Amino acid sequence: MATELVSSYAMRCISFQLAFEGRIFICKTRVMTLYFDTKVEFLDSDAVSTIGNWHLSEPLFAVASYSQERGGSITIFTDSGEPQRDVTYPVHPTSQVSALAWHPEKVLLATGWENGDIHVWFAGHREFASVHGPHKAPIVLLDFSEQGGRMVTADAMGLLTGWRCDGQYQFLTMFSHDLRDVLLHITFRRTIESEVREEMVNLAKAAVAGDDAALDTLTNWRPRTAARSMTHAGVKDNHCFYVGTQNGLMYYINQGGTCTEVLKNNTVPIMQMLWHPKKDAVICLMEDMTIALYLVESTGILTELDRVKLSGNLSGKGGAISWAGNSLAIITGDLSVRIWDIEKSDNYLLKMDLPTTAISVLASSISLDVNSSSTNVFNTESSDKSSSTMNSRKLQKFIHPTNELFTCLAYSTSNQTLCAGTNQGNLYTWKRRVGVFDIPEDSWQLTNISTVRGAVKQCIWGFNELAKPCMLINCISNVYVLKEQPLLSFHTRDLCAVQRNAKSIYLEHSIGKHALIQADFPIIALALNQLNLIISNGRAISAYSIEKVQKVEDYRVDTYTDDSITADSNDKDPNLNVKLIQTFNAECLGLNIHNQNIFCLTSNEVMIYSIGGVVLNKILANDNEGKIIGMDLTGVYLSVFTMNGFIKAYDVSRHDPKLMFPGKSGYDLFDDFGEVILVKCNTAGTHLAVVIANRSFVPKPILYCWNFERNHSMEYNLINNMNESTNKSSMPVNVYWDTDEARLLTIEVKSMQHSQEQKQTFKTGRTSSSSNSIESEVMVLFFSDKGKLNVLETRPLALGEQLINLCVPNVVTLDISIVKERPLQDFVDLNKCDPNVRKMVLNFSLHIAEGNMDLAYRCIRSIQSQTIWTNLAKMCVQTSRLDVAKVCMGHLGKARSVRALRQAMEDDDLEEEAKLAVLATELGMHDKAVELYKKCERYDLLNKLLQARGKIDEAILIAETEDRVHLKNTYFHKAQQLKEKGDIKAALEYFEKSQNPVQNITQMLLDNPLAMKRYMQNSTDPKMLKWWGQYIESSGDMDAALAVYQKAEDWFSQVKILCYLGKISKADAIARQSGDRAACYHLARHYENVGKFQEAIMFYTRAQTFSNAIRICKENDFQDELWTVASSSRSRDKAIAAAYFEECGSFKRAVELYHRAGMLHKALEMAFESEQPEVLEIIASELTVESDAELVNRCADFFTSIEQHQKAVYLLAKTMHLKRSLQICMEKGVPITEELAEMLTPNKNDLDETSRSEILTHLGELLQQQGDYHTATKKFTQAGDKVRAMKCLLKSGSTEKIIFFANMSRQREVYIMAANYLQALNWQEDEHILKHIITFYSKGQAYDSLANFYAICAQIEIDEYHNYEKALKAMHEAANCLRKLGHSQHALNNLEKTIGDVKKILDIQNAMKNGDNQTVISGCRNMLIKPETPPIRQADILATLVRALAYTKQWVEAGRALKELAMKDNAWNTIGLVDKALVQKITKECNLDFDIIWNSGRRRVNIDNSETEQDKEEEIEEELR
Repeated sequence: MATELVSSYAMRCISFQLAFEGRIFICKTRVMTLYFDTKVEFLDSDAVSTIGNWHLSEPLFAVASYSQERGGSITIFTDSGEPQRDVTYPVHPTSQVSALAWHPEKVLLATGWENGDIHVWFAGHREFASVHGPHKAPIVLLDFSEQGGRMVTADAMGLLTGWRCDGQYQFLTMFSHDLRDVLLHITFRRTIESEVREEMVNLAKAAVAGDDAALDTLTNWRPRTAARSMTHAGVKDNHCFYVGTQNGLMYYINQGGTCTEVLKNNTVPIMQMLWHPKKDAVICLMEDMTIALYLVESTGILTELDRVKLSGNLSGKGGAISWAGNSLAIITGDLSVRIWDIEKSDNYLLKMDLPTTAISVLASSISLDVNSSSTNVFNTESSDKSSSTMNSRKLQKFIHPTNELFTCLAYSTSNQTLCAGTNQGNLYTWKRRVGVFDIPEDSWQLTNISTVRGAVKQCIWGFNELAKPCMLINCISNVYVLKEQPLLSFHTRDLCAVQRNAKSIYLEHSIGKHALIQADFPIIALALNQLNLIISNGRAISAYSIEKVQKVEDYRVDTYTDDSITADSNDKDPNLNVKLIQTFNAECLGLNIHNQNIFCLTSNEVMIYSIGGVVLNKILANDNEGKIIGMDLTGVYLSVFTMNGFIKAYDVSRHDPKLMFPGKSGYDLFDDFGEVILVKCNTAGTHLAVVIANRSFVPKPILYCWNFERNHSMEYNLINNMNESTNKSSMPVNVYWDTDEARLLTIEVKSMQHSQEQKQTFKTGRTSSSSNSIESEVMVLFFSDKGKLNVLETRPLALGEQLINLCVPNVVTLDISIVKERPLQDFVDLNKCDPNVRKMVLNFSLHIAEGNMDLAYRCIRSIQSQTIWTNLAKMCVQTSRLDVAKVCMGHLGKARSVRALRQAMEDDDLEEEAKLAVLATELGMHDKAVELYKKCERYDLLNKLLQARGKIDEAILIAETEDRVHLKNTYFHKAQQLKEKGDIKAALEYFEKSQNPVQNITQMLLDNPLAMKRYMQNSTDPKMLKWWGQYIESSGDMDAALAVYQKAEDWFSQVKILCYLGKISKADAIARQSGDRAACYHLARHYENVGKFQEAIMFYTRAQTFSNAIRICKENDFQDELWTVASSSRSRDKAIAAAYFEECGSFKRAVELYHRAGMLHKALEMAFESEQPEVLEIIASELTVESDAELVNRCADFFTSIEQHQKAVYLLAKTMHLKRSLQICMEKGVPITEELAEMLTPNKNDLDETSRSEILTHLGELLQQQGDYHTATKKFTQAGDKVRAMKCLLKSGSTEKIIFFANMSRQREVYIMAANYLQALNWQEDEHILKHIITFYSKGQAYDSLANFYAICAQIEIDEYHNYEKALKAMHEAANCLRKLGHSQHALNNLEKTIGDVKKILDIQNAMKNGDNQTVISGCRNMLIKPETPPIRQADILATLVRALAYTKQWVEAGRALKELAMKDNAWNTIGLVDKALVQKITKECNLDFDIIWNSGRRRVNIDNSETEQDKEEEIEEELR
C-alpha cells in the first residue's frame, strides 16, 4: 500500500511535511506537490531487503532480499514498485545476494552471491544467466566501468577478477589477482570528458537564459526524446580502477589488467573513494574519519594534495561522503551534514531548520485537513482554536526530533537536491539555490522532511518513466519508492475538484454542494465533467457518477475580493452525491473524459474506455511519428503529440475519433525545435496552443498558436513583450483555452528575476549582493483576425497560487488548496451577467486590447458599468482619443474631470502628451501621467502633479534636476508640509531654500520670541539679520540694533543709527571704508543739511547720485568740482554740466562734455564755432557706420577744407560712404593702401549687387592706375569682371598668379588670354608652360589658336632641331584642332598636304638609316622638283641627297648637290647639315676648293646682314624726313 508523504514545491522552493493521525499533509508556497512513498512488495511477505540499486537511465531498480522460508533472492522492479513481469528470479535457500550493479548503458543487471556465484539478467530475457568464474568465497564487490566495457568482481578472500562482456552477452575472464586481503571498495577511473557526459545527461537544464538552475527552479518538465540515448556521447570508456584493502593498501589495475600497488604506509584503511567530477583526482574517506584529496597521475600514482581530520561519533564505517555538485557532502555520525567546498577551501554545516513562513503555512494546511469533510474548497477561514493548538503541539514535536543521526547520503544532479536518511526513518532534503550568497550556508535550503517506517539504510536517486527524479529508500524491513507529483485539480464552469491529499479529492458544485471522495489508492491522474469523476493511480482507473444538480440561472457574479466565497452552501442539503461506478485495471499516465468516454494516455498510445471499463477504441501513432507522449481534451477536440515531435488533433464527438488534419511535424512548424511540451486545442477546433523545447531541450519562452485550418502560426515571446529588464528567465508552465470563447486563452508564466540587492552583513559590516526572486503571473491572450496574439490583461499570482482554468468572466486559480475565481478587469462590478452581456463585455475587452475604440464603444453603449467606462477611458489614454474620453467621463458622472479635460483640450499651448496626462490624472493613472509629462518634457506640470499627490520629495528631485524654475516654490511647499506636521526644525531648513525665507520664517516664529531670538543668534543670513535689526530698532534699542546691523554688515543702517546718535566721525569712517552707496547717500544728505558742501559733494559722488552733487556745485559755482563730478557722471548729468559751462563761456569743457554725453551734433557745432580742430579729430575717430550721415559728411568736409584728404577718405570708408571716398581718392590722388582697399570693399550684405560691383570696379580702376595690379585683380574679381581682372593681372607679369587665376576663373576669354600670354614666354625651355598653353587653349575652345601653336611647334622642331618626327606629331595635333573648328577646311587641306610631305621625308630618312641609298636619291630628287613650302626645308633634303650620293661614290653629283646646298642655305655649314669631313672628301674627289665651298655660306650671311642694316638705316632716314 502506498503511504502518502510530504510534498515539495514544483519549484522546490520551500516544502515540509507533518505526520498527523496516520496521514501526511503538505504545505507549499508555490505549486503544491506530493511525494508518494510506494512500499515495494516482495514476492515473500516476510522478506527483508539487503541492498538495492537504480539503473542510471532506465526506470528500473533491483532489490536483494532474504527470507527464512525461501532464502536469498533478487527482484527487479519498475518505477511504480511492481516486480518486472515475465522474469524468473533466482532463489538460493542458504545464500543471498551480497553485491549487485547495473550496466551503465544497457539494461543488464549483474549480481554476486555469498556462495561465489554470479548471475546476470538481460532485458528481454526471462531467466538469469550464470557466469562461471573463479570465486569460491562470497562476492563482496561488483562494479562496471564508465561505459560498461569492463566488470570487476571481488570476493571475501581477496580474489579480484576482471570481465569483458561481448556483443552476445557472454562474460569472459580478462584477469584475476589474488590480493589476499579483505577488499573494501572498487573505484573506476573516469575520463575528463565526463563533463560532457554530465551535460548530456542533464541536457534539459543546460541553460535557461544563461542560468543553469533556472529550469529546475521554474518547472519540473524534463525532455523525454533524447536525454537517455546520449548518456555517454563523446566519452571513451576507461577500464582502469583502484581497489582498497582492509590493511590500508591501494592497488591500481590499468587498462591491460596489470596490478600495481600505488599507496603504501597507510595503516588506516580507506572506506570510500570518490572520483573528482572535474579533474583527475580522488577523495578518500578513511576509517578514522580523515578525508584526503589525492592527485591522480596517468600511471595511477596518487599524490596527496590535502588532508582533513573530521570529528564525529562514528568511525569511517558509519560516515559517508557524496559529491554535491562541485562540493563534497559529509556525514559523521550525528544529525548534521557538512559541505566541503574544495575549490574555495571552505566548509560549513547545512541548516536543519525549516523556514518560518513554511511552518506557518503548514499549520494552516493541517487545520484545513482536520476539517476537510466539511470545509468549502473556496473557504480560506482557519479551523477552531482547539484543533490549531493540537496541530501546533504536533508540529513542534516533529520539527525538533531527538536521538537521531544520519546514516546515508545521496545527491541528484538533475534537480540539485541532496537527501540524507536517519536512523529514525526521516529523510531530510536540501535544495541548492540559485545565486550568490554572503554566507555559503544560504545556498542550501532545507525544503522537505519526510518520514518512512524503519531506519534508513540506503537512499538512491533514479528516474521514472517521465524522466523525473525519484528515490529508492531501503529501510531493511521496508523498501519505498518516493515519487514526486503536483497536486491535482480540475475545474469546469459548474464543478471543481481539488486533491486534498494523496487519496482524497474534494469536489464542489458552483451552487455550494460538495463532497469528499476517498480513493483506495494514491491518485496521480484526474478528469472531470458535469456527470462523472475519473481518477487513476497509474495502474487502475476508478469512475464515479456525480449527482445532477439543477442550477438556478440568476447569473449572479459577486464583487470579487481575495477572501470572498464565490458559492453559497445549500441550506437544505449541502452534500453532493457521488457514487463509485467501476474500478478497472489500466495503465494510465494521463486522463480526460468526454460524455461517457474516458481517454487514457498510456506509455505508447491513447486508449478510449467506457465508464464501465470497456475498450471502445484506441489512438495510435505510426513508427515514423513515434509513441504518443502527451494529450489534452478541450470540448470535443483531443490533441496529442508524439515522441518524434508530431502533433495531431481529433474530433471525438462521435464514436470513432476523426483525425482533423494529417500529423504535422514540429520540425516543419517551428524554428529551433527539439520536443513538444504541451498542445491544447481551442473549443472551436481551429487553433492549437503549443509550447515546445528547443534543440538543446530547453523550454522556449514562446507561446505558439497554430491555425491548422489555414496553416498559419502565431507566436508570443514572453521575454521580448515584458516590460521587465532582460535579466530574467521566463518559462511557460500551463495553458488553458476558455471553455466558451474560442479566441481566448490564458497562460501561466514563471520567471526568475536576477536582481542585485544590497544588504549589510553582521560580521564584516560590508554590503554585498544576493540574487534571485521568482515571480508568477497569468497572461490572458487572444488571437485577432489579423493573425496576431494580443494581450488582454496580465495579473500576478500570489505565493503558492497556480492557474487551473479560464472560464469567462473568471480566471480560476488554485491557492495552496483553495480555488479562487477572479473576474477579468472588465467584469469586476457586473452584478448580473447573462451570456449576452458577457459576450458584449468580452467583445469590448478584445476591441480595447486591439485599439479599436469605435468598435469597443459600440459594444457597450447600453451597459451601465463603472468599470467598463473606466477601462474605455483608460484606453483613450493609450490611443490618444480625448473626444471619446470626454464621453466616458460623462457616463462616469465626473463633472469636474470633464471640465478639467475640456480646459486642457482648449489650451493650444499644451502639448498632446500633456493633455493625455491630464486625462490620466483624472483617471488615477498617475504613473502614466508621470510618463507622459516626462515624454513631452513638461516637468513643471509633473512637479505640480507630484506636489498635489503629496510626493514632495519626488517633486523636489524633479525640480532640482529638470525644473529649476520652480525649485524654490517646491522647497516652500515642502516647508509648509513640515510646518503643518510640527517639524519646525526641518521646516526652517526648507524655508531657508525658498523664494522669500525672511517673510516665511519670521511669520512662523513670530509667536515664539525665544525661538526667534535663538534662531537669529545662530543665523548668518544678512537679510534675516537686517529684519531682526529693524525689529529691535523698532523697539528703541539702538545699541542692540547697531550690533545686529554690524553682524549683518548692513552699512546703511549702521550709518543711519550713528548719524542719529551723533557719531558722525564713525559714520564717516564706515561710509568711506564700505563704499556702500546708501550709506554714502545718507551721510551726504546729513553733510548737506549741516552746510558741509565739499563733504556732501564727495559722498554724493561716491553714492553715484551725481545730480545732487551737480546741483550743489551749480548753486555754489564750484566749476572745478563740477568738472570733476560731471566727468564721471551719467550722460544726462554731463549734458546738464555742459550747458552750465556753455553759459559760463567755458567752451572747451562744454564741447568735451557734450561729446562724452553723446550729443555729437552739439559738440561739432560748438567746436566749429570755437575753432577746435583737435576736438573734431577726436570726434571723427569715434564715428561708426551707425553714425549720422550728415555728421560724417561735415567732418569729411572739414578735413578736406584743411587739405587732410587721407583722413577724410579713411573717415568716409570707415562709415561706409564709399562712393564719395573713392571720388576724393580719384580727384585728390590719395594713394590706396591694402588696408584702405579692404575698407573700401563693401560686404555682400551691405549693398545690392549692382552698386557693389560698381564700387569694386571703380576701386579696381584706381588701383590699376596706381600700379597695384594684384589688388586691382582681386577687386575686379570680386566685382565679377574676371576678364578685366585677367587683363590687369597680365600687366603684372606674374606667371604663377596668371596660371592660378586662369584655372580658378573657368572662363573662356580668360583661358585664351592666359594662353596668349604664356605663348609669349620661353615655352620651348619650360615644359610646364607648354602644357598650360595647350590646356588653356583646349579649355577655352580656341582650337584655331591651338592649331597655330602646334604649327609653330612643328616649324621650330624642323628649323632648329631638324626633327621631322616630332614636327609630324605636332602637325597631327594641329589637324585635330582644325577638324574641331569645322570652318577651316582649306587650312586643313593644306596642312594634310604638308603632313604628306613630312611623311615622305621621314621615309627618306628611314631609308637612309637602312642603307637604301638609291631610294634616298630618287626620293630626294622627287622632293626637290616641288617648290619649297614651309615648314619643309629643301636644304635638309639636299643635305640628305649629298650624303646619299657620297655613300654611293657619285662624287660629281655629290659635288653639284653640295654647291646647290651652299647656294640654298647660307648657314648650312654652321648648323651641321653635312659633316665637314664628308665635305672635304667630296671637294677632294671633285677637285674643288674646300675653303670656298665651306665658307661660301658665311660670306653670304655677312653680306645679307650688312644689307639689312643699310635698309634699316634708310627706313629711319625716310621716317625722319
